[in-house]
Amino acid sequence: MIKKIACLLLASLILNCSNESDNDVSPETHATLRMSLDYWSNLKHLHNASYKYTVRTKTELGYDCNTTITVKNGEIISRSFEVYTQYDDEANYLDFENRIILKSFFEDKNAIGTHNCASNDDDNNSISFCYAAPALTIDELYSTCLKKYLSVNPSSNEITFNVDEKNILKDCYYTSNYSEDDNFFGIKLTHFEWL
Repeated sequence: MIKKIACLLLASLILNCSNESDNDVSPETHATLRMSLDYWSNLKHLHNASYKYTVRTKTELGYDCNTTITVKNGEIISRSFEVYTQYDDEANYLDFENRIILKSFFEDKNAIGTHNCASNDDDNNSISFCYAAPALTIDELYSTCLKKYLSVNPSSNEITFNVDEKNILKDCYYTSNYSEDDNFFGIKLTHFEWL
């Protein structure tokens, strides 16, 4: 019962956020977000809030990064991270299975968050743990999505919100209209599965 009340409060908080955020979200995006959050709430209960998802990011040097978060019964139990390249020393393209992992870590539930920018033991020119996604539940991703990424000024940013085939949050990010590169700010999930 307490979990149900907490979920309803979270949904209410997300959907009834400040007027400032609602003004910047298009009606279509807001409707999709509401529908997705409703699907998420129902599916989460069916699967005992136990799932795993992967977030993709990119370093300033162009390397790809994956952070995988595992949640069991609503509690984050692990976070793993890897920075990799899909090109060998001769610039030949490699399949994902043959990628070259440049740096990685694994945190169990007792060590979540111990690998961060401050814990990076290399010099400033190396690949950093700063690119690891924070350990958040999907509920926290929905909240972050609405408050931080969907609330930016649509006049100066291109805002993207997409759901996957299960109608669960997949992409929530923006790109600046004034930027010439493909940098994005937000969330891109590349994998989701129930446990």
